[in-house]
Amino acid sequence: MSDKKPFWEGKTCSEMAGLHVKVTFKNGTVATGVTDECGDIDGVDSLSCVDVDDKFVPCSYVESIELLDDPEYERIDNIEDVREGDIFVAKDGNHYPIKHIGDYGLGATFCVSLPYGIRAWLDDSAFSYALRPKPQLPDRDGLWFDKDDAIWQVCDHQAVPVYDDADEWGLQREVFSVSQLGQYAPFRPAKAVEA
Repeated sequence: MSDKKPFWEGKTCSEMAGLHVKVTFKNGTVATGVTDECGDIDGVDSLSCVDVDDKFVPCSYVESIELLDDPEYERIDNIEDVREGDIFVAKDGNHYPIKHIGDYGLGATFCVSLPYGIRAWLDDSAFSYALRPKPQLPDRDGLWFDKDDAIWQVCDHQAVPVYDDADEWGLQREVFSVSQLGQYAPFRPAKAVEA
């Protein structure tokens, strides 16, 4: 048995609003959906038997509640804001990496990747939301590799490029704020042996 506390523990019902969850009931029923201001899913039995401002406590007939969205992804609800590289989440809950955005016609805007290397255009009416990977930026001091394997030195939330193939050993010493490094993400820590 895991000692990890449930994600909902300590939250009020109103703090549970807007989360994409999977609920398993003790009778075997499974439901997914987005929680409302009471921490419930529309059209599904109540998940908590308390008021909006009370601490969220699952009803006795609820076996488990799990978050479906990965915290390393940003949720995109507006279909107009979706871009290549995002993950198309269909109304049936399936996830598809978006490979191309265009106008295929008949209401299909997104070309996605399916299993076995198959690509298909999905109808916009199947769109529920999209997930976008959050850029992985340096979160502590030290040496870091960016997406192109260039080396950066990070100290006090500031970064300096140290080495890349184009400019070799840091002839350019421009200082960046870590928050400005999104275009170079994702980053990974460099081990002294690698650097």
